[in-house]
Amino acid sequence: MHILTTSTDTQSIKIAARRDTSNPIFLLTDKTSRTTETISVTKTTDGDFMVLSASFSLKEGSQYSFRVKEGSTELYRGLIYCTDQTELDKFFINKDEYVSQTGYDNDFVIL
Repeated sequence: MHILTTSTDTQSIKIAARRDTSNPIFLLTDKTSRTTETISVTKTTDGDFMVLSASFSLKEGSQYSFRVKEGSTELYRGLIYCTDQTELDKFFINKDEYVSQTGYDNDFVIL
């Protein structure tokens, strides 16, 4: 899974595609609304990896699937999660969604 932010600046995704292409087609599908859009990407290479750079319009906390194609041939499938959390080693998908109880009492009722 690739992690991107809500920023509209250029962001990159590094993938190991089935084969190289000079003109990739990037299809982004929002998993909530099930809408697909074609994103214009710039392709570079890093060793055996394909690096796709584009300006994405993503929503915080949303999940997306994407496909990279050449014509009708599919080269790669992947998932994207959008978050603005910066400490990814401490990443928590349910951040600020649950509140933990701070005080504990060990009172028991015995019937």
